[in-house]
Amino acid sequence: MNEEWSENLASYFQRMLPLLCSLIMLFFSYIPLSLPTSDSVRPAVGMICAYFWLLHRPDVFNLLSVYILGLVEDIISSVPMGTNIFALLVMYLLVTNLSRFFNAKPFVIIWYGFILFSFVTFLSKWLLVSVYYSHFLPLMSVMFSFLITAAVYPILSVINVFVQNRLMTDED
Repeated sequence: MNEEWSENLASYFQRMLPLLCSLIMLFFSYIPLSLPTSDSVRPAVGMICAYFWLLHRPDVFNLLSVYILGLVEDIISSVPMGTNIFALLVMYLLVTNLSRFFNAKPFVIIWYGFILFSFVTFLSKWLLVSVYYSHFLPLMSVMFSFLITAAVYPILSVINVFVQNRLMTDED
């Protein structure tokens, strides 16, 4: 009985590892820095993690994980509630519908796919926030966040690959 319980706990932890890793990286990305633009311009870590895990392990990172990640990011960020959930749901729809084009492709192709998907996601998030505030917000900070996110993707992708290859085991 005790052995069965520990196996169930280990299996549950394995299934939760992508979400936990994403949440930890998200919390680290919101650590306050004393840089002049660090409050308004930061990489979209939640978007990076959602793209990576939806592309590589959709069996353990599903719609509920995307919703929880977006909800936590909404709570800790300063955007209107629901904005990050919406953005991650847009990313979810893009990845789940177009992931067959990225299976077994080199990293550069996957990165280009992320750049394209994140561009669409950033624009949809910008449009949603602009509608919320009833006027178009400046695109400059959104594009700068997009560029930073695209540049940071390989670094966070390496962390996610480590978690996937070293800490997760495939269940048979």
